[in-house]
Amino acid sequence: MSDSQSPWEPSARVAELLYQDFDGAAADPDDVISEGLDGGYQERSEALREVLRDPDEDPAGRFLACVALTRWADAAGYEAVLRSARSPESTAWRGASYDRLHGQDDTFGVLADAVGDSVDMVEERGTAAERLRAAEALLSVADRVQFDRHVSSLLRQELVVALLPAVRAAVERGIARPADEQPTYDLGLQLALMIAAAHRADATWALDAARRLIATRPGARALAELHDAIPETRER
Repeated sequence: MSDSQSPWEPSARVAELLYQDFDGAAADPDDVISEGLDGGYQERSEALREVLRDPDEDPAGRFLACVALTRWADAAGYEAVLRSARSPESTAWRGASYDRLHGQDDTFGVLADAVGDSVDMVEERGTAAERLRAAEALLSVADRVQFDRHVSSLLRQELVVALLPAVRAAVERGIARPADEQPTYDLGLQLALMIAAAHRADATWALDAARRLIATRPGARALAELHDAIPETRER
């Protein structure tokens, strides 16, 4: 997880589930989640579902439970991602994680990584359809919340092909966003990454969208991504 802006202590049960490895030693949640992929997830998933469902649990603890379950391709994790994406501005755990570079909320970026990386577990768990719905929900708010480069986790080829309408719709909304309503995060980069990924599936639309995004002056990072992925956008 990314560093939080303020100190936070997990509840006793969250600490036991995600700050303690499968041998009982203190560990980082990222390491516990990774270790759980080898089968340990089975012994902790139900307790994490209880954390996720508990309205009295600290939102940051519920967020960590969601990330773990989602990375383990658990249906409950994917459903929580869906609910969060339906109303991103009011999601209780917004602010539970901040990126180190910009100091901004990156909870949706962390969820994007969890959904994208869970591809290696969906066959075992039988949750490929749930993962696809969660990815679609996140892509559908990619013009509204910060993902930064984490959006690339949702832009694997199989997801882009299956969810191209959602990708295009979010890009179109982002391009149409008025100049005086631009967010503090790098929306241009997110849109550029989505356009670049879509270029493999719909080159005609992507080239047109790239040119329209460039006309809005989206910033150096966005331009670099577009010029690299779509050479026709480079100035002659």
